Amino acid sequence: MNLFSIDRPKTLTRLFLDYFETAQHERKIFFSKDEKGSYSGNGMGDLVTAVFDLCERFAEFGLKKNDKVAIISENRFEWVICDFACMFSGLISVPVYPSLAPAQIKHILKESESKICFVSGTSLLEKVISLKSNLPDLKEMIVFNPNNNSGLKEHTFYFGDLVRQGIPRKYELIVKPLAAMSEAVSEDDIVTIIYTSGTTGIPKGVMLTHRNLYTNIEACTNVLSIDETDTFLSFLPYSHSYERAAGYYLAFFSRARIFYAQSIETVGAQMPEVKPTMMITVPRLLDRIYNRLLKNAEDMESGLKKNLFVNAINMAREQKVKKHSLRWKIADKLVYSKIRAKTGGEIRFLVSGGGALNVRIGKFFEYIGLTTLEGYGLTETSPVISVNPPAKNKFGTVGPPLKGVNVKLSEENEILVSGELIMKGYYKDEKSTNEMIINGWLYTGDIGEIDSDGYIKITDRKKSLFKTSGGKYVAPAPLEDLISTMPFVDSVMVCGNGRMYVTALIVPQRNDLLIYAAKNNLSFNTYDDLFTNERLIEQIQKDIDLLQKDISQYEKVRRVTLLKEPFTIEGGELTPTLKVKRKFVEEKYADVIEKMYLNI
Repeated sequence: MNLFSIDRPKTLTRLFLDYFETAQHERKIFFSKDEKGSYSGNGMGDLVTAVFDLCERFAEFGLKKNDKVAIISENRFEWVICDFACMFSGLISVPVYPSLAPAQIKHILKESESKICFVSGTSLLEKVISLKSNLPDLKEMIVFNPNNNSGLKEHTFYFGDLVRQGIPRKYELIVKPLAAMSEAVSEDDIVTIIYTSGTTGIPKGVMLTHRNLYTNIEACTNVLSIDETDTFLSFLPYSHSYERAAGYYLAFFSRARIFYAQSIETVGAQMPEVKPTMMITVPRLLDRIYNRLLKNAEDMESGLKKNLFVNAINMAREQKVKKHSLRWKIADKLVYSKIRAKTGGEIRFLVSGGGALNVRIGKFFEYIGLTTLEGYGLTETSPVISVNPPAKNKFGTVGPPLKGVNVKLSEENEILVSGELIMKGYYKDEKSTNEMIINGWLYTGDIGEIDSDGYIKITDRKKSLFKTSGGKYVAPAPLEDLISTMPFVDSVMVCGNGRMYVTALIVPQRNDLLIYAAKNNLSFNTYDDLFTNERLIEQIQKDIDLLQKDISQYEKVRRVTLLKEPFTIEGGELTPTLKVKRKFVEEKYADVIEKMYLNI
């Protein structure tokens, strides 16, 4: 039964109660892996009782409607409990990335005036405690997994002492008061304030309402057919609107099961265990998988097995052999099916968002039987604007707008959006709100096109475009996509604003760079020597020149520099969805960039 077929107020609390009333209460939905390597699950019965308990604790703490509650944690069942308890209590959740620096956490907690802060473990608890003297509104801190329960300080609580998980209770005694609480929740009440990670500037708090999120999830269900037979493997953070809407709300309200990855590094190992039928992912992860497959082909020992694997991978890259032909079927049986088996063998489709998907890589995965649907959205649009439907997937586009979403282009080809998905505004920032939403249309900051079928194509970020000193505008994303296909490239950022020509900063993968150097017969003593090896840089430039042979002269990358330190979330170079923060990187490596424009 589709939950959205029921006529109701557009609130997530009412949707939750209707789910509970039609659910098998003991069926496990949320799964986590314990220290012993076993998965344990929780169902709707566990969730509804825990939500009710936490609502009672919120009342005891004296919280009032629209008070803010921060959640600093990786994805887990307790996150979901806190989220729905906030909704029923009329509170506003403020998710915070655990990876943020103390100064960033302080900014979010202070500006949001959060009264309570949930944290996943002791290290985060200590971080928040160290900031507490600068957070006058913060009253209580609650930790999910403390190292030592008995050592908690005043105004600090253990989650397990507040919520009686696992204790059987009569559901009718819980559902009735929750239903009364839901009646007090309106469609235009704010559910959450999500601080945009942003690739530039200070994060702004995006206010999203029940109506925003409800209509966006409902519209997604019309495109992606998901039900109780589906399994999600969740690894992107719930603190980001993309995973929260698509990997959490969409999955949950479609009755699918959700398994939590221990970290992004364990995703590959957990996929064969979990056997997901779909995953919410980002282009950077797909790039890594693609490059790893190419490297595996290269590293195999010579022989029949290598020949079969290399030929199959090359078939997928070139796609001159038609899919489902005899040659393809042989390659599928001997190679592609084994690649799919490493994902669990049950993937129906992957949904890619949070950045541009390289068309070549999308087609590659489609060819080997891993359909990848690219979508598009912003935190400010709750978040999904469009997504490719499985039955008509058009590579190079982000699909048609969702039902109820209006899209048009400005005179400058900026994508404008209107509909019930548009945020309520930026928290405490009316000026920025009025700059972004004009006459009901949200200015996305993305440059694009709309084809004859209504499919949207993103050509670049308006803010990412830069102008060379010659007055030519350059879109960095296509150049970065090209360079990213080189087997040793882990990260790349193109530069050139106000400069004579375009340059690039490249972060290599250690082992792959060593292989690249050896293949090109370059002599060196240590790995560090490669970063100043002029012959290596010349060879990289030659290979880049081959990749950009069809690009206009003013757009071509003329010089490159290899960086020793990787781009990381913790280091500040990447957003939580693994996009490069251009402004931060430009400032951090200003001297390095400057050197590429000297001695011309």
